Amino acid sequence: MLEEKIIEVLEDRKFEGILQSELAKMLKASKSRVSEILKNLESDGEIVRKREVGKNYRVWLTKYSEGAVKIGILRAVEYAKLISSGNYSFIVYKNAIDLTRDLALGRIDICASPLITQVLFGIMMKNIRIFGVIAENGSGVVFGEEKNGIFATTEMSAMEMNLRVVRERLGVQAFRYCDSPECLLSSLSKAEGIAIWEPYFSSIKRDKIPFKELIGDFPCCTLAINTSFFEKRKEEAENILKNVKRAEIDTDAVSRVLNFTRSEIENSIKSYKFNPDYSIEDILNYLRRAGIGITMESISHIFKEI
Repeated sequence: MLEEKIIEVLEDRKFEGILQSELAKMLKASKSRVSEILKNLESDGEIVRKREVGKNYRVWLTKYSEGAVKIGILRAVEYAKLISSGNYSFIVYKNAIDLTRDLALGRIDICASPLITQVLFGIMMKNIRIFGVIAENGSGVVFGEEKNGIFATTEMSAMEMNLRVVRERLGVQAFRYCDSPECLLSSLSKAEGIAIWEPYFSSIKRDKIPFKELIGDFPCCTLAINTSFFEKRKEEAENILKNVKRAEIDTDAVSRVLNFTRSEIENSIKSYKFNPDYSIEDILNYLRRAGIGITMESISHIFKEI
């Protein structure tokens, strides 16, 4: 179906968008048919068009367009409160590094991603501020088919930090880094274990153990804002932050955004504690347990409210 193909192209082009004339050529479709579909999508609020050269338009999916509040998340149930906090469009990323880098570069305005990723980008780029911990816990180790000391994890994540904390206890000899949950799941046949988050963790029928049982409570993800966006649209940004804290979880909304079933969400949501209280000292202590030697001076400017 041509409409689906158009949406696929726009999703692939993301923030760059595409000229309407180029879209017709790429899909080998008539200009009039493409124009008709785009008008309908524009009327439904799915896309945004902006006149560029002559009569030509550049087209974006609304969530990637200029002026829209761009909120980036990963495909994880820990973001259930954020997803339920308002009628926002969410950009779902495969991995935390790409997500948090786009926040630092100003491609997105608000980002929910692992604490360690935001801290490291905040130190390097100095233009993001962390406003609070969204959730704690919600991940663990699932044991694979080998006894080789190799454990798969995503890089710069709570999973990696936690594996480092329990490295000796689990006999971790080497890390295999993955950039997606699919890569982690495929590693079960090649590794001694994988560190993975909800709802994948609850869904896998193998021997496993939650990180909470190994190290106690831990912060899994934080909410950060690009400073330029915050300065320009402070009231709007503050309202979003307030809405996240008081939101009631809407399972249907979470299901639509993340493409998990209601039962998967309901089974895994209990693994988390949402909006937990953490001080900067608590954050430092957690990172130091994982061998991350960061000082208070190096991170105090990152935390707006914690």
